[in-house]
Amino acid sequence: MRSRRRAARTFALFVVASALLFVALAATSVYFITRPETLRVAVGPPGSDDVKFLQAAAQTFARERDHVRLALTATDGSAASLAMLGERTVDLAVARADLPIPNDTQAVAILRKDFVILWSVPKRDENRSKRPATAIKALENLPGRRVAIIGRSAANPAMLKLILTESGIAADRVELVQYGANAIDEMARDVRNDAFMAVGPLGSKVTADAIAATARIRGEPQFLGIDVSETIAQKHPIYESAEIPGSTFSSSPARPDDKVETISVDHLILAPKSLPEATVVALTRQLFVARPALLREIPGSMPSPFDMPRGCSFAPRCFSAIARCRQEAPALSDIAPQHSVSCFVAQAAPP
Repeated sequence: MRSRRRAARTFALFVVASALLFVALAATSVYFITRPETLRVAVGPPGSDDVKFLQAAAQTFARERDHVRLALTATDGSAASLAMLGERTVDLAVARADLPIPNDTQAVAILRKDFVILWSVPKRDENRSKRPATAIKALENLPGRRVAIIGRSAANPAMLKLILTESGIAADRVELVQYGANAIDEMARDVRNDAFMAVGPLGSKVTADAIAATARIRGEPQFLGIDVSETIAQKHPIYESAEIPGSTFSSSPARPDDKVETISVDHLILAPKSLPEATVVALTRQLFVARPALLREIPGSMPSPFDMPRGCSFAPRCFSAIARCRQEAPALSDIAPQHSVSCFVAQAAPP
């Protein structure tokens, strides 16, 4: 009798111990399956739109307790980010698609599209100073002229040389000079510059400021179309034929005054092909879900040029905007000699 009771007690203890072990194993499995996975992402330069977007994404993923989390590593730009990815010191990198991509790398997501914006400003002929200043009206007029390129990366001059070559223009007959994004005013005032080039999203503040500066200092810009954009896209699939809608950079005066043909290139989030597929899928899904909210959170984000807001097109990204800005488009008016603006706030300010 005692042996039966002892056996029953032993069996009960065994059942309880087994149940506890099962619960512990299940809890451990759940922990390892559901614990966050942090990916290191190389992005730069500091203060860029890419950094702001991914900082907002990292905060959103942490706040929503998503499976994939992001830890940012600041770099000087796309080239440095790609170098870190090639060395496998990071898990992700943000870079333009036309840069040399490390082997065994895959695109996880398209972060944005960069557009080529080319424009010229009036320049007086020094030998015929009595004639009115004129601006270059087409790429074919660039030989013997100087083009100022915004950004120190080697990618932008290479892209312009490709555009010139595909347009039947000898690239070595066009002088190229580069300026940092913090030297816009210097670039605009240098009368040796005949035309200008920027590569970035249509809502880029750097591009908008550069166009406004050259217009203020040198005169109304003439935007240059890339007539061979479709040919470039066919021969070089990393580029796409695209259009810059009219009034993208200003509504009054309209800059440009009509759509302009150009090319665009994707800005990608890249990862090694060795990154688990489940992680890639989770990250892509999280970015897709969070993207609309992230774009609203980033100060200075521009609305889609295909769905411009009522009133001043700069109101959504202007910290000085008033109620009137969101209802009416301001007309161009002079507020000082050789200084005109389309802004209700500036027009109301005391001289």
